[in-house]
Amino acid sequence: MSKDCATLAELGEKQVVRELITRLRPNGVLLDGVGHDAGFADLALSRDEVAVLNTDRSGENLAYKLGLAGPEAVGDLAVSHAVSDVAVAGGDPYLLTVCLLLPQETTLGYAKRLMDGVESAADRWGIAIASGDTKKNASIAIVVTVMGKVKRSQRLSRSGAKAGDLLVVTGQLGTMFTAARAYQTGTEIPAFLQARLKDALVNQHPPIELGLALSRSGVARAGTDISDGLPSAIFDLCKLNRLGASLDVNDVPVAEDVRRFAKSSMEINRESLISANGDWQFLYAIPKENLERAQRIALEFGATLSTVGFFTAGLTIAARGEDGQLRHLNLLENDAFSQVENKNYFEFLASNPPLLGPVL
Repeated sequence: MSKDCATLAELGEKQVVRELITRLRPNGVLLDGVGHDAGFADLALSRDEVAVLNTDRSGENLAYKLGLAGPEAVGDLAVSHAVSDVAVAGGDPYLLTVCLLLPQETTLGYAKRLMDGVESAADRWGIAIASGDTKKNASIAIVVTVMGKVKRSQRLSRSGAKAGDLLVVTGQLGTMFTAARAYQTGTEIPAFLQARLKDALVNQHPPIELGLALSRSGVARAGTDISDGLPSAIFDLCKLNRLGASLDVNDVPVAEDVRRFAKSSMEINRESLISANGDWQFLYAIPKENLERAQRIALEFGATLSTVGFFTAGLTIAARGEDGQLRHLNLLENDAFSQVENKNYFEFLASNPPLLGPVL
């Protein structure tokens, strides 16, 4: 029997760790390589630089559960999502640590392929894997900590937005949610959408390079990733900055062919598409006078920026719908600790909950 088919329980922790770390390629950042109690990184911060840190926990992603990708996608997802928060803050990702929490019946082959995905994602953004841990757990989980560095003057937090600043979104929203519902419900996907929807599930890659460029340029006053849905991100920025906001639902970027498919084949409304998480885009507060420069930067990366509203001095968070009336914006968000109506967030959104409340 191949060693890769052996379970972690059969091999034991030390052997598993040896098998995994010997697969990692050497890099010039770690002074003594891997395999020690701690990693020694050749990391020099100047007086004008600060460290940026983030830790994220993820599990097996939907693409793997649906059989659309192997364990590599699970590892890639874990790193990509941890890097997202660092990049939107302006941090150039530099190091990561990874903790694998695995059931004892997991095979060595699975663990190796998962780590291949971790290393592939790390290579994508030039990040060194500094250290990690492997422990037994009831279910598969990966905890990734990413460290980056940013010039003090270029750091971009969630605070700093001002009344009149524009709400600006990168990319398009709703594609991953549409793909998830289509595959989960067995809905037939048109040939022209198949590759795009599958890619939205398998490769959930945040716009890291664009985020770093926007931070370095100084065009934005605040930013956050849209990890729990656009409404949640807007409420987060408004609460932290003690501002209100006015969103125009019609300006939120959703691919028209994706919207038509979601509506005609699964009866999912546009409001649910723009409320979904999963596409892992960024939301910024950008002064009007900086918008044109921000758009030029986005073009350099083949990306798009969409103005979807603006911040207001009052505390009311509102949205203008297709009927043109300004209404209260309902807080729809993916919550890790609770379900709505005994449904997970995607199931909840598929029921088309109202995004817009009473008329103002």
